Formats: sequence, C-alpha cells, structure tokens
Amino acid sequence: MGKPLVSVIVPLFNYSNYIGYCIQSIMNQTFADFELIVVDDCSTDDSYKKAKKYAKKDDRIKVVRLDNNSGYSKAKNEGIVISKGKYITTLDADDMFTKNSIEVRLKALTDNDVDFVYANAFFVKNDVSLKDCYRHGNHKINSSVDLYNIHAQSVMMNRDVYVKYGLYDESLRSRSDREMWWRLFGKDISQKPKITHYYLNEQVAYYRFHRESMWRKRKRNPKVDKKVIKMSEKAYKMRKNDGITIDNTRFLDAS
Repeated sequence: MGKPLVSVIVPLFNYSNYIGYCIQSIMNQTFADFELIVVDDCSTDDSYKKAKKYAKKDDRIKVVRLDNNSGYSKAKNEGIVISKGKYITTLDADDMFTKNSIEVRLKALTDNDVDFVYANAFFVKNDVSLKDCYRHGNHKINSSVDLYNIHAQSVMMNRDVYVKYGLYDESLRSRSDREMWWRLFGKDISQKPKITHYYLNEQVAYYRFHRESMWRKRKRNPKVDKKVIKMSEKAYKMRKNDGITIDNTRFLDAS
C-alpha cells in the first residue's frame, strides 16, 4: 500500500462510551484514502480495547498506547509523528465527523492552494448517537468565528506546517490548539499570518457537549482555567520573543 493522502489523529483517554461513535464516523467518510491513528494515553477504562476491535476489522486503523499518561498534546503529537499523510486532521475521541468532512476540507485545501483550512461544527448532547447525528439536521452550530477562535475538530492542514512551525506544546495539557493558532496567525489582526488559510463555511464535525469534556472541566474550576490560560499565553510569548526554534519546540521530521 502507498502512503495515504490524509491522516486522522485521535488522542484517546477514558472515553469508552464515545470512542466507537468517533471511529465509526471516520470509517463512514465519503473519502476513503486516509489512515486513522488512535493514540491511547493510558486509559483506565476499556477505551483501548474497544479501539483495537475496530483496528482488527480495517487495516486503515492503527491503535497505539503510550507508556505513561502524558496528556492530550503529547498523544496528538505521537500520532502525527507516525502518520504518513500529506494532510493531517485531528479529532477528539468524544467527537465525530460529518460524512463528507474529509472530502470537503481536502477540496478546500487543494482548490484554494492553502496550507490550512478551518470550518464549523455542530453541538450535540452527550447521549446522542452517531445515527441520531446523521438523522437530525437541527443541531446548534458552533462556528469558528475567526482565526483566533477556531474549532479544532474542523481543521485540516498540510503536513509541512508541522515541519516548519512545530508540533503542539506538550507542557500544555489543555488549550494547546489555541497556542498553535496564535503561533501560526498571531493573537490579533495586527500580526501577519505565517501560513495561507481558508475558511470553509460548512459544518464538518459534531462537537459533543458533556461534563467530562476538557472545556467543561476548566469552566467548572475558574482557578484551573485561569492557570491554563496563563500557561498558554506564556508559551506563545516565549516563541514570539525567542522565535520558533528547536530549543523551545518539538518539530515533525520532514521525511
């Protein structure tokens, strides 16, 4: 088999109730030339076992397990490092893709000759199945308002972006996506984006809204949320002042 055109990375930790829906939404895609890499961050439930069952049925799926619980950003990075696709997208294990999610974003990337595409998502409740997501078209829309408020599950980017500007900050167990957007685009319109980009005004994912999501956990604990924000801003300022270098950033090998 040759290299897949698209790599989908799913970081997984204790989402046994959701990982099946997540994987199935990827396998249901209208575009088939992809690989799916699930990176289990030492789940203590049967998430890993459920993911492995899917891998036995489809050779496009690879499931790896980290030796130690290292956090969301580390799990995502490890998946990206072993990926082979020219284009990369990530999906949280409790979320799902719409049926044409890969196809429409890939088309937007290639038709517009850009490095980075972002779009919108639907909000769905914690007990909604994938079948229900497909059946009902009246979900609330979560829009990526601008370059500084991008819904991470809606992003697809060229592999070269990670080669040139680095992987996610592994010291950040939350908000590492936001720090990446700042790294690529700056924090406001006064800064010139480093890469070309395109906004696709379509819904490409289902974002599951439940108590155990990282966003909800932060909001329930304002002190933790404030600390996370400070850490991400510190990481951004460090790279802005010192430049994005091998000393402060892990990079994806060009090969």
